[in-house]
Amino acid sequence: GDKSVDAVFVVTRHSSHAELTRRALLSGKAVFVEKPLALSGDELSGVLAAVEESGNDRLQVGFNRRFAPLLREASRQFGARTGPGHVRYLVNAGRLDSGSWYLRQGTEGSRFAGEGGHFVDTASRLLGADPVSVYATATPGGEDLQVVLRYPDGSTATIAYVTTGPSGFPKETVDLVADGRALRLDDFLRAAVYDGRRKRWVGPRLPRARDKGQSAELAAFVGAVRTGGAMPVPLESLVATTAATLAVPASLAAGTPVALAEAR
Repeated sequence: GDKSVDAVFVVTRHSSHAELTRRALLSGKAVFVEKPLALSGDELSGVLAAVEESGNDRLQVGFNRRFAPLLREASRQFGARTGPGHVRYLVNAGRLDSGSWYLRQGTEGSRFAGEGGHFVDTASRLLGADPVSVYATATPGGEDLQVVLRYPDGSTATIAYVTTGPSGFPKETVDLVADGRALRLDDFLRAAVYDGRRKRWVGPRLPRARDKGQSAELAAFVGAVRTGGAMPVPLESLVATTAATLAVPASLAAGTPVALAEAR
């Protein structure tokens, strides 16, 4: 309620994100909320109701990877698509310590609910669109997931989220294939674009302190708050990414794809 406050950062544990975001929006603040935006459809609806009631859509969710300089330059080098594309995203999530609060699924949501939005958002950024359906399968116990996203032009993205991989293997490897070209991003340390039989472009190898876009994301948000310009990512895209993440358990339960218009 302090009129001298322009923006609120919600960086609490997952279970309080939606409610704090809702309250801040109703107070007229610009809001940066770490992922996830919501842990259920009802929570997401509550946030959107606050936007409608207040007329305040000044919202950013912490999907930082789309701001990573290496990913942005690789996308620029890849160029615009003319036909459908496919993204393959392997996430070597690894095991958690037994005492991690990330394992408190009853209150803080599943691991994928907590961080899956990162990978959905990155795939959507590479394909230049928001998903329209989600199909998910899982190993017994649900530790490892395969999530298939479909996009309006027929493009697809497959996210393999695994907890059983070796710790020495890269955490995130991403490929985009379309129009006879391919983009490869290796754990935000190096990237390349292939065209025909040759590499069109090879990015600089970053040091081990890889840049996943956190600084650029914060700069974009603060810049929008200071200037009154548009938020860095449209609200519709934030909602679509959140809805896609929330649709995963529904698809697992039904054994069928979930249309995101229904999920929203």
